[in-house]
Amino acid sequence: MTRYESKKKMLDWQRIQRLGRRRVDKATKDPVARSKLLEEARLPVSSLGSPSLHSSDGDTCTSENIMPVRLPSFLLSSPDSESQALISKPGYSFFTFPPEIRDMIYQYAVQYPTCLDLFASYYSQKEKRSRFACSGTKVELHTPTVLLLCKQTTREALTILRSQSFVIDRVPPFIHGYHLPLPITDFISMPTLQNIRFFEFKVAVGEGNYGSAHVWRRVLENVLDAWAQKNSVVRLGVMIKLCNLAAEGLWWWELQEYEILVDKINNFEFRHAAKPGTVQYEHWILDVYYAYRTGYRTDSNYRSAHIPAAEWLEVRLEWWDSGRAVATLISRDSGKEKAN
Repeated sequence: MTRYESKKKMLDWQRIQRLGRRRVDKATKDPVARSKLLEEARLPVSSLGSPSLHSSDGDTCTSENIMPVRLPSFLLSSPDSESQALISKPGYSFFTFPPEIRDMIYQYAVQYPTCLDLFASYYSQKEKRSRFACSGTKVELHTPTVLLLCKQTTREALTILRSQSFVIDRVPPFIHGYHLPLPITDFISMPTLQNIRFFEFKVAVGEGNYGSAHVWRRVLENVLDAWAQKNSVVRLGVMIKLCNLAAEGLWWWELQEYEILVDKINNFEFRHAAKPGTVQYEHWILDVYYAYRTGYRTDSNYRSAHIPAAEWLEVRLEWWDSGRAVATLISRDSGKEKAN
């Protein structure tokens, strides 16, 4: 074999290799080219003029003696086949966990937001709004993702969520130049507020230089007005914190607002509560670094802790309770006289 012939065969072999690689690369990307290449691979001789890919003991021209050689894995694999393999592979469902385990997961994943988180969203969105925003500006609300997955997950998660208590322990933000806070319905939608079953108010009376009972009365009025239309309240806990007891002049006004606040809550229990005893009171006296619990209070029976700063407040509350009791007896007696 001359040098020219050997060089020509080498060039032909390299050309065939390049053409083969191009066809294989195209077949890995194009399903039509891949199926065409597989059909050609079943022939005794390939269309490229390469030796047969089949081995047979007899006649290679008969279809019975054709034995296809196993193709490379990268040629057989395709995105479609991989996706089908993933689909056919058995997966793990969240509902295979026992109900007790799922409930524990829901308790971590689904919780009522705190007032601090709700009101912080107002300040974070404040910069995005116009500076001419009015008091009716709504805060953007969102639904937890776990409640949007499927019906069964939503049903189970809502059961855990509704067994928890929603706590209001802070006054909503104030708009600059306005003397009243924003309505609580700007941070909690009306349907959500009406579907809450367990509620807790933590009211601080006597805070600040001008008192805080009148502000809390506005917050409670907003909630009670929503509940007057519809409510699902099973238990309403009211914790009243008495602060700044040394300011005797301040408490003359605070006691009046306190009386209005308690009367509104009792009126809600009488008119709209599902059963008596829905409202449960709890009183605490805050004395600088200490807190004294005075016990539960349903109507009267108020007893403050025996500390010097609260002695005069105890006398005034007893006088207020006894005065209201006397007024009640007088109204009952007058009603009996009219009936007679």
